[in-house]
Order: sequence, then structure tokens, then C-alpha cells
Amino acid sequence: MVTHACNLRCTYCFEKHKSNDPSRRMDLGTATAILSKEFNRFASFYRKGERFAVEFFGGEPLLNFTLIESVYDWVKRQVLDFPVVFQITTNGTLLTPHIRTWLTERKNDFRVILSVDGTEVMQARNRGCDIDAIPIAFVRDTWEKSYFKMTLSRETLPDFAAGVISLTEHGYRIASSPAEGIAWQPGDDLIYKEQLEQIGRYYLEHPEIVPEHPFNFLYKEMLDPEKTPVKSCGVGTSIVTYDIDGRSYPCHLFLPVVHGREEHRKIAALDFSDPAKLVSEQCARCPLRHACRTCYGYNYLDRGDIAWRNPNNCRMQLAEARVVSAFEINYLMQRSKRRQLTDDELLMLKAAVRCYRTVEKLKSEDLSPISQLFNS
Repeated sequence: MVTHACNLRCTYCFEKHKSNDPSRRMDLGTATAILSKEFNRFASFYRKGERFAVEFFGGEPLLNFTLIESVYDWVKRQVLDFPVVFQITTNGTLLTPHIRTWLTERKNDFRVILSVDGTEVMQARNRGCDIDAIPIAFVRDTWEKSYFKMTLSRETLPDFAAGVISLTEHGYRIASSPAEGIAWQPGDDLIYKEQLEQIGRYYLEHPEIVPEHPFNFLYKEMLDPEKTPVKSCGVGTSIVTYDIDGRSYPCHLFLPVVHGREEHRKIAALDFSDPAKLVSEQCARCPLRHACRTCYGYNYLDRGDIAWRNPNNCRMQLAEARVVSAFEINYLMQRSKRRQLTDDELLMLKAAVRCYRTVEKLKSEDLSPISQLFNS
């Protein structure tokens, strides 16, 4: 759900959004009507092992915590044939003692996703708040498998490695990625590459630490280059986002607060069901198309086409693929000296080798039309 002070995002596991202005908050009647409809839809194709996820999204969802409490209580009273899990995406500044206690008592049903962008300096640059004001230790200690999302901006990129290493040494799991919607400049990829190499060396020197995203990225799609690249996320298929008025959208980046209500008909007509239509003709010729992630929401927002990817990201994607595939080869070969690799690890190694060889060829091959980006 999305509530503007609580947007509800249902995901078919599956996801929901929130504001200080009461008129910009989702009410319980709207939320339960949405969930009733989505529960019925999910039940029609539910298969054992799947789950329905309700995500409270924002804005800052904790501004409308009473709705979260009420929705949770309502769902627990329903008789359902499938499991329901809840997620809150928050900056953490409103995790009061009351809310922490309430969540702790229900920790098996909830998970909390915090955005933590690194060191104190990085957090201040990106979020404008003190990292000490965020109860990251509470989240880590309450949900042992929780991870923290680090989003890189141009301002925090030079401190990327320091941020990851610092938080890792404090016992936090960090999933990191460059921000979407940014005009990455020539030279940023070199900084990103150098920072990734620092993190990779750290992981190799500390084999007891499990590498986190992007260092655990599986390049197996590159083993079948004729296959259509898979979608980068579940937007428009396994994810639906509801605004405070109960109207649905493919994800939060298609909401009226982003585009205005006049775009609703165009957005409603977008087709996310065929992965082949989400790859532009230009990108379809790229040898790294199976390792490239994108944000369809930003593609539409910035370029008016969900399949038209940000060309400024090409260098960043190339730097990441080069470093991460090389890291995975070294990491798995190092592990193979201590024990026999599992079938999954052997697949990961084979895919990493394919990715690395592909990346190395890009140094000399004339790859039109992306060669201008890679070789300029």
C-alpha cells in the first residue's frame, strides 16, 4: 500500500504509502477494501510456498502508524489459506519506544527496511539526518536477517567503501546500489570501480563475512544469451501500489504525486507482462543486457518510455560487472581450496567467468551503439 502518510503496496510475495496532513492519509476503510480485493485475486492463483506481502510505504509510513496497527489487526481476523507478511519501509526517525515494542511483539509477521547510507557524513549528505538518531541496532537485533539499503549519490560515492566496511564491522547487512534518476558523469564509473575493488578486497580478506549485494549478484542469465532478459523487478505484475484514494498503480514512481493525475490513463495502459517489450532495440544489442538492472519507473519519468534505460548508467553497470564478476571468481576459487564447491557455487562461478570474459571483450570490440559510452 502506499499511504502518503501511508501508501499501501501489495506484493505477491506481494506489497503498500503515507503525510502529516490528515487529508493526505489513507483511511482504514480504503485499506481493507483494497486488501479484500487483492486477497481474493491472490487466492485464485495461490500456490503452496507463496506468500502475500503488505508493504507500508511513503512518504514516511510511521506518520500514520494507527493505520498500520488497524490494518494488521483486521488482517489477523481474516480466515485466509495463505500466509501474509508485513513490511515497513522507513527512515527510522519515528521508531518511538511504543512502536518498537509493538513491532517486537509481532516480529514474526513484520520486517522493517531502513535506508542507511553509510557513515555519519554519508547519512547527513543523503538524508539530512544524524545516523545516531536511527535505531539501526534495534532493527538488527530484532530481525537477525534484516538488511539495510544503502543508496549511492554522487556526493557519497567517494565514501562508498568506507561506509560499507564500517557498517559491516558493526554487524549490519548492507545491500547497496547507485541511485536511479541521477545523471552519472564520466569519471564517476572510475570512482565506483575503485570503491567496489576496496570492498571486494575486504571480503576476500575476511572470508567469514558473507558478501552482500552487489557482490552476490548471480550472472546466470548470461549463460543463455539468446533468452530475453528477465525483468528487474515485479513492477506491474507481482507488485501493485495503491494511493490513498484506493486507485492502483504499477509502483510508487507512477503515483499522481510524481506525474500528476492527468497521466493516469497513459500509465494504466502500460504493459509490464512481456519482458521482451521492456528492452529497447538499442539495449537488445548490448552484450551486458542480462546483467543490467534498470528502474522502469525512472525510465518513464525521465524519458517517457519504460523500456528506454538511462544511458548515463552504462559506465556504472560496466564497472560493477567487471569488479563483481572478478571478485566472485576469486572468492569461489579461494573457497574451493578449503572444500568442494556446491552445485550452486559452481553455477555461480561459471556465470561469473562468462560475465568477466564478456566485460573484457568490451575494451576492444566495436559495440554499436553503446561503444560511444563505453569507450569515450
